[in-house]
Amino acid sequence: MGAEERRGKGFVRGTVTTAALLLAGVSIAAAASIGPQAGMTGVPAIGAEAAEGLCVSCHTSFALNPDAAGTIALIGVPERYEAGRSYTLTIRVGHSDPAAMRWGFQLTAVATKDGSGAGELVATNTTTTQVLPSMSGTRTYMSHSYEGTGIGQAGGMSWAFEWKAPPPSTGPVGFFAAVNAANADGSNQGDRVYSRSPAPLAESLPSAP
Repeated sequence: MGAEERRGKGFVRGTVTTAALLLAGVSIAAAASIGPQAGMTGVPAIGAEAAEGLCVSCHTSFALNPDAAGTIALIGVPERYEAGRSYTLTIRVGHSDPAAMRWGFQLTAVATKDGSGAGELVATNTTTTQVLPSMSGTRTYMSHSYEGTGIGQAGGMSWAFEWKAPPPSTGPVGFFAAVNAANADGSNQGDRVYSRSPAPLAESLPSAP
């Protein structure tokens, strides 16, 4: 094989490799826009349940909670829940940087005594939110959908959904979440993730007997 032929084959291999990496990047960006994979809310290790990851494992430009300008809040969690009752919850993300033009979140509710899923999460607006099952275990996750990222919207975004409370034997329930203030450039770079992990974003106790 001549030097020219070897160079040609090397060029083809390099081109294929570059194309594959570019396609992989597009796939990662598309997956995040559709919604992160389940299990990215930062729940710490509880009992036999391993600690979850966070969105910074993919959005790698910044550390978790990189500045004070990003905000995360969960509204509507009852101080004490009644078994079987449905509560409307709203999660909010905000950021003052005008470059933040796309938004995302993931949330789960767990029994703080053993880390199992607590109650039922219900998407009341299936255009902007979706429920993701856990790949293992009993947890479920509420997440933004592709249409629910508010692309081009500055300042922040909020999503409403329902939580149907579990039996009182579940004990205290912790709500864990992560939110993303993204720059809408179609990649996983330049985005900022916020969470209270390893602490819950909110907690609810069972009603007194």
